[in-house]
Amino acid sequence: MWTPVEIANGIQANLTALDDLVDQVTKAGHEAAVTEAKYKIDFAKARLTVKATALERLTVSDIEAEATIQCEDSYLAYLIAENKLTTIREALRATQSKLDGYRTLSASIRGAGG
Repeated sequence: MWTPVEIANGIQANLTALDDLVDQVTKAGHEAAVTEAKYKIDFAKARLTVKATALERLTVSDIEAEATIQCEDSYLAYLIAENKLTTIREALRATQSKLDGYRTLSASIRGAGG
């Protein structure tokens, strides 16, 4: 059985975790936006370069493939940043769910006269 003090401590710990995760989401969101912009700019430049320097006519798929190869590093950084943002968002949701659980426990104990 949970005591009111344990529940209050759990709520406080999860509120602190939420504050930290909100900061992390903000930073990760900015990082994801910056890496996405860099990748898209690099990719556009690479597509234009491939198209302009091709000795033969290339298909759109060939141009895209060559541009992707040329942007490997920025594409990888973009994917990692997006994954980090997604992971932090999931942690935020999980922490919110835990907080909701503690609040439900608290209401139940109050309702039961504990």
